[in-house]
Amino acid sequence: MAMQLIPLHTRSINEQTLDTVNARELHAFLEVGRNFSNWIKARIAQYGFEEGEDFILIRQNGRTKSQGGDRRSMNYFIILDMAKELAMVERNEKGKQARGYFIACEKQLHEQKHLPATTTDKTSFQETEKYQVLNDMVKALKLESNPVVIPSKELVELIQAVRMYQTQIAQLRTPDWVKDNITRVKDLAQRNFTDF
Repeated sequence: MAMQLIPLHTRSINEQTLDTVNARELHAFLEVGRNFSNWIKARIAQYGFEEGEDFILIRQNGRTKSQGGDRRSMNYFIILDMAKELAMVERNEKGKQARGYFIACEKQLHEQKHLPATTTDKTSFQETEKYQVLNDMVKALKLESNPVVIPSKELVELIQAVRMYQTQIAQLRTPDWVKDNITRVKDLAQRNFTDF
């Protein structure tokens, strides 16, 4: 991926760490003639995208939608599949370019997941430089509280570990005896609560 047309953002959606795109940035890139808010709401309704599955809403100050605030300051962070579809339905050259870019991003992300743990010094240096730039950007935001800045190598390893554990946890099945005990505790709690 030689050029970054639209920045990717790592977000937690439906208990998964996913690469997303800020829909405002996609809207600007696509040069859509409509107001962003009307455009995104219409596309969500038209194509049946679901909050918590295809996108999340985050206030521009970093808080989630549930923490209240002005809806005009909402950022929609959308998964790459939704971004590809939104780009495709614009039916213009920018949409075609964006869709190709997202496909290339997914391909690169898929390849990175399958890289061996050891990488060349050049690759390691590039990754370090990339995360240093991100850390500098976070510092430049001058947030009220000091952000946690993680060195790039540790951050990459942390993200890989989290993704691995998420996959393992998703494959786990709750044993029947645990379900039975949960049901029994719920029944006892319900009975004790109704006795008052």
